[in-house]
Amino acid sequence: MSLLTVENLEIAYRHEGRRIPAAEGVSFAVEPGEVLALVGESGSGKSSVALALTRLLPPSAECSGAVRFEGTELLTAPEHALLRIRGGRIAYVFQDPAGSLNPVLTIGEQLLETISRHSGARGAGAEARVVEWLERVGIRDAAERLRAYPHEFSGGMQQRVMIAMALAGQPELLVADEPTTALDVTVQVQILRLLRDLQHSLKLSVLLISHDLTVVERLAHRIGVMSQGRLVELGRAEQVLRAPQHPYTKELLRYRSMLSLPGRRDG
Repeated sequence: MSLLTVENLEIAYRHEGRRIPAAEGVSFAVEPGEVLALVGESGSGKSSVALALTRLLPPSAECSGAVRFEGTELLTAPEHALLRIRGGRIAYVFQDPAGSLNPVLTIGEQLLETISRHSGARGAGAEARVVEWLERVGIRDAAERLRAYPHEFSGGMQQRVMIAMALAGQPELLVADEPTTALDVTVQVQILRLLRDLQHSLKLSVLLISHDLTVVERLAHRIGVMSQGRLVELGRAEQVLRAPQHPYTKELLRYRSMLSLPGRRDG
């Protein structure tokens, strides 16, 4: 059985009396231990799909279809049941770590809250787990850094903290929504390598959201391409990247090739 199954997902936003579609008839599955990437330009609907999985969309959104996690229907699940899954069995890492961390709480306080909520651990045992996770994501002197505030960390280190926070609840599925977009190129590579290593060691399932085919090529087993709210292509990563079928996928690959030409610079 698939870990996550999405069938005929429809998402639309209400704005000033208008209905604005964000996703139309989107269907896919994420298998245990698999990395599935959803790729598309801004406005393609990929982030709306990611947020819809655990009903994190704003009140202006309308959502229908089916989202099943290990057989449990999430779109109609009671809130108390969803709370046990959201952040615990399905965890998120977003693109702006500075905006996701509370600036008035220390890193240790925020991680302790997460671990206590999802495991019930308290006191010295919980703090030891926090230190363990910070070390696991590559933060040196982790025990001392517990007392630091988010602004005392670089963007890359903040994202490492967010990854530790997401994985501390021992989820089965990690939803990574543009996790490297706000970082410079060198740090992007480090974070991608970290995600790949953690995915392998934890046998974690990952839904990776990105506009960058270079990013997903490093991680994904399968790639789904979204355009104007629709999933226009879905297949093994090597198939989609080497022999794309849809014109939009071909255009994305052509654009990537243009950016990689010698002497080419953004801007």
